[in-house]
Amino acid sequence: MKVRSETLAALEWPSLVALVADEARTDLGAARISALAPADDSADLAGRRAAYVEALRLGADGPLVPAFGEAFAALLERLESARPPLEGAEILALARMLAAGADAIARVRGAEIPCPELTRRLAGVGDPSPLVARAHRVLDRKGQVRDDASPRLAELRREIQGTRERLYGRLERLRGEHAELFGEETVPLRGGRLLLVLQAGARGRMPGLVHGRSGSGRSFYFEPLEVVEENNQLQTAVDEQEAERRRLLDELLSAFAAELPLVSAVAGAVAELDALEAARRFGEAAGARLAEVAPPGRLRLVGARHPLLDPRLAARRARVLGAAGHTSAAVPLDLELDAARRILVVTGPNAGGKTVAAKTVGLLALAAQAGLPVPCEAGSELPPLSSVVATVGDEQDLLAERSTFSGRLQRLAEAWQEAGPGALALLDELGSGTDPEEGTALAVALLEHLLARGGLAVITTHLAALAAAALERAGAACAAMEFDPDSGRPTYRLRPGAPGGSEALALGRRLGLPAAWLERAEALLGGEHRELRRMLAELEATRAELARAAAEAERSAAESAAAAGRLERERAALEAERRVVGHRLEGELKSFRERVSRALAAQEEKLRREFEAGRRRGVAAAATASLFEGAPRFAAEDEPAGAGPLAPGAKVRHRGLGWTGTLERVEGERAEVAVRGKRLSARLGELVAVAGREAGAARARKPAADEGGVEAAPVELMLLGLTVEDALDAVDEFLDRALPGPRTEVRLVHGHGTGRLREAVRTHLRRHPAVADFRPGAPNEGGNGATVVTLRS
Repeated sequence: MKVRSETLAALEWPSLVALVADEARTDLGAARISALAPADDSADLAGRRAAYVEALRLGADGPLVPAFGEAFAALLERLESARPPLEGAEILALARMLAAGADAIARVRGAEIPCPELTRRLAGVGDPSPLVARAHRVLDRKGQVRDDASPRLAELRREIQGTRERLYGRLERLRGEHAELFGEETVPLRGGRLLLVLQAGARGRMPGLVHGRSGSGRSFYFEPLEVVEENNQLQTAVDEQEAERRRLLDELLSAFAAELPLVSAVAGAVAELDALEAARRFGEAAGARLAEVAPPGRLRLVGARHPLLDPRLAARRARVLGAAGHTSAAVPLDLELDAARRILVVTGPNAGGKTVAAKTVGLLALAAQAGLPVPCEAGSELPPLSSVVATVGDEQDLLAERSTFSGRLQRLAEAWQEAGPGALALLDELGSGTDPEEGTALAVALLEHLLARGGLAVITTHLAALAAAALERAGAACAAMEFDPDSGRPTYRLRPGAPGGSEALALGRRLGLPAAWLERAEALLGGEHRELRRMLAELEATRAELARAAAEAERSAAESAAAAGRLERERAALEAERRVVGHRLEGELKSFRERVSRALAAQEEKLRREFEAGRRRGVAAAATASLFEGAPRFAAEDEPAGAGPLAPGAKVRHRGLGWTGTLERVEGERAEVAVRGKRLSARLGELVAVAGREAGAARARKPAADEGGVEAAPVELMLLGLTVEDALDAVDEFLDRALPGPRTEVRLVHGHGTGRLREAVRTHLRRHPAVADFRPGAPNEGGNGATVVTLRS
């Protein structure tokens, strides 16, 4: 891209890059920004934009480059020239920069989302970690050579420490033995030697060397003769230590100098990344973004702001440029160039913003071409450019004997020569500075040439003939800076369409020029000019009315679009809610089915276990039948029909256990029966009514009475060999049979074994309603292998 320094200065490019460079964290990044120039071609521009986007993404997780206060550029020059050699603190600063660069490069190469452009730019940078590690082995945090940087240095440090301790001890002893000679209780170090403070009147009373008088003149720095040799040894060791430190520092400096290409490459990477982050921070401060890349021949700015006039940057401008500039809200610029109007001729009042509009277009075009974010709104598009020419302000050069107009003509000649596709011309006050007729002729001729060669241009002028020429030629158009006739002030808004007046007299009134002067000037304008001004005012009023109508139509369209969008969002929300509810119901139904299936399976398994437990109880009863040889057997299939209804007062018999009693009460399916003074609860279906004779027969079927006349009842249950579950079922059945009998104690034999069956039985007995108490068996009752149960009466 071709752009001369005069154009860069006219568009205030140096001021813009200074604002961006101020955001850099290192002098390397600031220098990279200060030297920034627009991209040479489309490929270069695409690379810059890609690098900015990748750095923007990486910067979201924290800065890539930390802030440094050192002047690394100067340190690198001294590292290369060795004039003067770097000191330890300066080498350490370079090591820290290398470490920060290595970390940043690692973040780029290891990013979760690949960064191909930054990776390509950093591809040739090696790893400085060994060099950094060597620097930290030699230097401490202050840049001084570490005491353990080498074995010899550590040995010298120990030697110096030991010599000093011995010297301190001897000098303290001498001072104590000759207290009358020495006034101060200190052992000063002077010229690298440990001394005593000798009173002036004691000079010559002890052999030794005087090393000078104190500041007060009343004492001397004195070295007793007996410590001279040790002080010599101390000074020699200190000199050797300093020489060793210098040797280590020189070796480290030589290592850095030998790796100068690596150091420079890492420094270049730091500069690159820091410059990109500076651009990102500038963009955040200015509300800037990367404008879209427009096709050639198209330029569109939406809500564009000149960065040197943006009030958000006022503090930075004051710090960097020495002038805060505007602090009030700037009026954004909307401007569009395309095939139908590649050249825009802007007219309007003096001090109405024409020059600012042209400079804004030029400066933002340069920024976009350099890959920088642009202060504009979404929808802005800027094309790749091959050249930019700007003529703004006074081109006078007294040393070159060039007048204002001749200087301007030379710049216009540059615009003539560079005209063509990909060129952008920004020509301020075209045709001014000379005779209006000749100036108009030159301006129209240049306008025609620019149209013929292609490219884009923004031209500001006060020449009505030039504006008329633009209206008559295809590819050119007019625009005017808006002027408020009611207030007599410009609004700084660019309005495409008809040209506007210069409003010089209105500006004079606003500036407070003498009224007589302005009235005479208006009288000299003549009727034609006044008629032209009237027509322009009517045109401006019509344009304002159309603008208001367009704004109202746009507002209505926006409201309609908003309503349509709202309806669409509501429809989408309802559809999303329908899907969510459907998924939830499907999930709940599936969960319900699974729960029911699990419950049915559990119930089925429970019934199966109960069925198997019933079968095992039958087996257990058969196995223990020998314990109750006198007990009757009752079988369900042999059960006779009941002798009457089951009503309170009837005689009943338990179908399974065989006991008889009187039915006391019936509640639903449960019944209470009085059996020999005890109340028993049973299911109604387990009872059968019996007649008097059958009750007697039932009593006859009971076990016979023992010799003492007491009715026999089960007194012992063998649980050996049963599982815990089967044993507990057998205990329940046994206690049900034993409870109606006359005995108050029965015995459960479970054996010793592992104790698991014993503990399960006793735990069960604690909760059993028929058990009043229980105890381990006595030695003649089976000991702890049996449990004696006391039944409730």
